[in-house]
Amino acid sequence: MRKYVQVLKLNLQTSLAYKGNFIFTSLMDVFRVIAEIAFWKVLFDNAQGSEINGYNFNSIITYYIFMFIIASFTNVGSIGYKVANEIKDGGLNNLLVRPINYVGYCFTEIVSQKLLNLIIAILMFIPVIIFRFGNFQVGISAAQFYLLPLVVLCSLILSFLIHIILSLFVFWMTEAASLFLLKDILLDLASGRVFPLDLFPGSLLNAFSVLPFMYCTYFPAVIITKGLSAAEFYRGLGIQLVWILVLCGLIRIIWRLGLKKYTGTGA
Repeated sequence: MRKYVQVLKLNLQTSLAYKGNFIFTSLMDVFRVIAEIAFWKVLFDNAQGSEINGYNFNSIITYYIFMFIIASFTNVGSIGYKVANEIKDGGLNNLLVRPINYVGYCFTEIVSQKLLNLIIAILMFIPVIIFRFGNFQVGISAAQFYLLPLVVLCSLILSFLIHIILSLFVFWMTEAASLFLLKDILLDLASGRVFPLDLFPGSLLNAFSVLPFMYCTYFPAVIITKGLSAAEFYRGLGIQLVWILVLCGLIRIIWRLGLKKYTGTGA
């Protein structure tokens, strides 16, 4: 465990050396939220009523603000590209000879980055939160509030595992850029980053509810903004844990098969 703590500390120090990059990324998120708010403002101004599928203007703003804060912590797309490049270019060699689990090392590395992203994102959104505080619509219960960090952590792990699985296919592929592009589009849509998933037809929402993607961002965001019944909350948390176990098992299998093909000079 100590070696993972040391990896975490080392990556935190490295990340702090590039504070400008983190601030710029968080600023882009703020601009994206402002663009989303402007879009929904126009939509509600031209709507027949004051609500769209149970959302009014204040609740949709609340959703997007908290969704982007959560996404700043759970969006780990960079690790997929990093792992894929290390496999393709043979950089995996240096890590395989170390007395550390490679996937665990990658997770520790991404946690250090995401902690900084989360802190900076919260700081960036504080003026927005203060400005809109009286209009926020938060539906989370006290019991679910205490379990929210666990839900968000599970969301981070799920997102991480999804990206790792995709990156491991580079053992059999020479180029995975198109695969990652498809993943980005699918994950943005199916995780609720583009639109709240409950705006989609019920049949499509039911399909999303059995897949892991919506539990990467949408699930914790909707807990905060709309609130869920105890049954819905624990069902969602249970699905998160089941998918984590399933994806961990798949990664172990793909990793072992991939290493048999890996020559040490790239994919």
